[in-house]
Amino acid sequence: MRWILVLLVLGALGAAVTLAWPRLEGDAPQLLGPDQVVLGGSGTTLEVGWQDAGTGLRSIEAVIESGPTDSPKRVELHARTWEGSALTGPADPARDESIELALDAKALDLADGQANLVLRARDWAWSDSFAGNAAELRIPLLVDTRAPKLSVESGLTYIRRSGSAAVIYRTGSDAVRSGARVGDAWFPGVALPDGSHVAVFAIPIDAAKDPEVEVVASDRAGNEATSGFDVRVQERKFAEITIALPPRFLDRVARRLGEENDMTESTPLATFQRVNSELREKSEAVIAAAIPEPTAKQWTGAFAQMQNSSVTSDFAELRYYTLSGERVSIARHYGYDLASTAKAPITASNSGTVVYADDNGIYGTLVLIDHGLGITTLYGHLSSLAVAVGDKVEKGQTLGRSGATGLAGGDHLHFAVLAGHSYVDPVEWWDPKWVREHIDARLVAQAAP
Repeated sequence: MRWILVLLVLGALGAAVTLAWPRLEGDAPQLLGPDQVVLGGSGTTLEVGWQDAGTGLRSIEAVIESGPTDSPKRVELHARTWEGSALTGPADPARDESIELALDAKALDLADGQANLVLRARDWAWSDSFAGNAAELRIPLLVDTRAPKLSVESGLTYIRRSGSAAVIYRTGSDAVRSGARVGDAWFPGVALPDGSHVAVFAIPIDAAKDPEVEVVASDRAGNEATSGFDVRVQERKFAEITIALPPRFLDRVARRLGEENDMTESTPLATFQRVNSELREKSEAVIAAAIPEPTAKQWTGAFAQMQNSSVTSDFAELRYYTLSGERVSIARHYGYDLASTAKAPITASNSGTVVYADDNGIYGTLVLIDHGLGITTLYGHLSSLAVAVGDKVEKGQTLGRSGATGLAGGDHLHFAVLAGHSYVDPVEWWDPKWVREHIDARLVAQAAP
């Protein structure tokens, strides 16, 4: 009987230890959230979480605390408790809880200034007099609902559709992003030595009639200040032309591009249609990705047209491609086609930095030069390259030789100018008077004492 009693006692002790052991764990819950939060006037959303791999979550909360540390103002955002026994814990332990918090300073009656987003949790352990292991995470929360200061210094501005212009403005020191916005098109600004900013902007070809043109400045909290200014848009029409597709071009050029880019279809025409739409779109995406954020101005004076060249195709013409008299494809031509002699030297139209020098779909062998202030020039269909990415080039420096690479029917240069990510008419940039009066004059005015 004694041994039976001993065994019963040992069994009871074993069961007690088995039951108690998990409750003796000392690991506090894990709290998940951002390193810091900046809350602007438009509000923000963020994800926070609580985890406990041991006894499970017992209670959690998310609050905002501001003011004195000994008596802070509390704004409760989320709280939850789980039912269970102090002896055995919950029947089904909660290991993980995550929520998305929608924070609105006005709705939560939060004053501008520094506060804390505080996450707390307890588990079902027997520590702290059976209250459980506790965890706290204090996340710095900056409430800033005031937009940056913004003032436009430029006056009346005339600009053509597909043309360019410059706007001078000033922002507060808290602005982290600024520039000109034309409809959905964005043109980042660049700081000038006197503390002002300049943004070279454009009226994109596909912009709405009388588009809204405004200067924008935003801070790190997402507060945005906007200011319109007097902009007069001069409308213009672009040529529409028809291009008959020779069978030889379809078979030789389109088929080659289709094969090189895994776009071969059952017929040369179908291959051309895919190349002219899908490959064209991919080629433009490569160009957009290569254009850097605007830097300080690198060029001087007007840009130069290809030496001894003649224009064989105009800027922004809308091309209807036909086969046997039937329209089969369409594309906008965002540049000038310039022809001289075969394999003519292609030179930089102005000084800048090479940001792309490689093959690119319909453009063939392509060079892009960043000239600063968001201006980029494009040189397509080259047969050879004489520069590489990162090279600093001077106006007139050889970039390569003309050719018929990409979707080209003969040896020529495809030349284009971009302001930001919008193609603009190169004729303006080739014109010394236009550059002097529309760009340089505004920059010189800022440099004057």
